[in-house]
Amino acid sequence: MRRREMRDDKFGTKEGKEKGRDAKKTPDVEWWDAPLLRNGTYEDVAPEACDLVDEKISVYVEHPVPIEPPAEAPPPPPQPLKLTKKEMKKLRTQRRQAREKEKQALIAQGLLEPPKPKVKISNLMRVLGEEASMDPTAIEKEVKKQMEERQRAHEDRNLARQLTPAEKREKKLKKMFDSDIPNETHVAVFRIRRLDNPQHKFKVDVNARENRLTGVCLITSDMVLVVVEGVPKAIKRYSKLLLNRIDWNADVEGGATTSSFDKGHNKCECIWQGIVPKPNFRKFRVEDCELETLARRTLAGAGVEHYWDMARNVPGT
Repeated sequence: MRRREMRDDKFGTKEGKEKGRDAKKTPDVEWWDAPLLRNGTYEDVAPEACDLVDEKISVYVEHPVPIEPPAEAPPPPPQPLKLTKKEMKKLRTQRRQAREKEKQALIAQGLLEPPKPKVKISNLMRVLGEEASMDPTAIEKEVKKQMEERQRAHEDRNLARQLTPAEKREKKLKKMFDSDIPNETHVAVFRIRRLDNPQHKFKVDVNARENRLTGVCLITSDMVLVVVEGVPKAIKRYSKLLLNRIDWNADVEGGATTSSFDKGHNKCECIWQGIVPKPNFRKFRVEDCELETLARRTLAGAGVEHYWDMARNVPGT
């Protein structure tokens, strides 16, 4: 309110603006120029002399209030459909046929030189005819030379299209970590009864880092909570590892397990999976928490303490 009063005191009110809207003819003096003109007319800014109210001039700029257009916003454009491999192959075939037809039309009009016949040893007599019978040795030598040139040109084209090591690495990373919807973080929360096997602990930690996931693995005496955040493809690979690939009842280095419960009761289950606006962790780490209070404190620091309550309230635990 105080800022508006200061603006009105410096530049005057906008009554002239409202009157200018209602008036059918152009006003003699615009409302934004009136506070600066000493006599209230544009004669004060004549080319010969300029008589303005210098006290009203400052380094501040008054920005007009934006007015939304009366029309409704246009609907969003339709999203392109993702083609299947069969449809993509069909489109490539159609484009190749169109290029070949265009090339044949240019050759028929005489605008493009027709390609040389591809002579091979197998079709030598059929293509050259009597010319091959006159000097077979020279013709065979020339045909072999042409075959080598075509093979060399084919290898050069393949080498030109081949990706550099940096491009190959970028393509692989894009395939592994590309997301259809950017700026979207997927979260998966897993509950493991025990994590006594050091091999399992190593796999949980290293695979999360290799998949570029952030989160935390909290190991307590009662249970193990694993929280991971990342792109959908990485979450899917990590979920397959924890839920299908790892045998959680495997013995530690071929010996007896150090768990206090019977073998065969250890398992991993996904208790929640969803989407959050932004990641809550900066990297993935494994923490051994002797008390449940320490685990809750770690999750509370990231604002996700409710994950622990979800794991505690899993049926059958």
